[in-house]
Amino acid sequence: MKPRVLLSPLQLAWLAELGADTHWLNARESSGPPPVGNGAPPGVSPGTGAAPQTGPALPRALQARPPVSRSPVPDRAPAAASGEMATLAAADLDALSQAVQVCTRCPLHAQRSRAVPGAGVRSHPLYFIVGEQPGIEDDASGMPFQGDPGTLLQAMMAAARLPEVDSAYLTNVVKCRAVGGQVPDAGEIAACLPYLHQEIAQVRPRWILALGKTAAQAILGSTRELDALRGGPHTWSGPDGHTVPVWVTHHPASLLVRSAGKPEAWRDMVAFGQAVRAAQA
Repeated sequence: MKPRVLLSPLQLAWLAELGADTHWLNARESSGPPPVGNGAPPGVSPGTGAAPQTGPALPRALQARPPVSRSPVPDRAPAAASGEMATLAAADLDALSQAVQVCTRCPLHAQRSRAVPGAGVRSHPLYFIVGEQPGIEDDASGMPFQGDPGTLLQAMMAAARLPEVDSAYLTNVVKCRAVGGQVPDAGEIAACLPYLHQEIAQVRPRWILALGKTAAQAILGSTRELDALRGGPHTWSGPDGHTVPVWVTHHPASLLVRSAGKPEAWRDMVAFGQAVRAAQA
């Protein structure tokens, strides 16, 4: 059987640090799917479920560099933004993208090179992946999730045997990068929340993966800390009653600079993969 993905030596090294079993990932032949969680940190039980579906590697959009999340966010957008949300409700993703690119709702627009709307599978993707804000590479290219953190995320999803890893829409809570990657404040987050909510409503994903504290708080309308929100399933509820299960873990950008979260992130990703496969069974 052909390998499902081919990972670089750097990606394999990162996965080894997380505690993932990487031996099968670049194998030329295999008699069957590897056991989930084999070689994972203590506390991760092997998973069951359907064998992974074959498919291309994650889109190039899965490469990013947002900083570690730190600030709480409000439960709701301010009244002005809420009114604008109603206008956006009738817009498609192209119009939404154009609105993001010319947005001047908060001071961050004066600091950006480019605003960065979401990108990826635009109709019923399996995964809606959301980070905090664009990274340096994102700001330069106008595309989300460029760089080493996205490469690590791709490797983690492959190692955890997440089904259909190429079925993903990628975005950030805040669409413009702050100078120096400073954590966006509550006003900046509130200004962008209508865009985020509309992206979810438009693409109607089957799962949401929130990476980092700011993303988790924005999606869940919570001020709780990341350790209290990690894992799942949580639930995102739209104004029309539409709900989407949510999983929370560390942002890969934080794992590249802080090793303490690596075992936790791997456990989260393995459990997420188990949940997705169980839902598909």
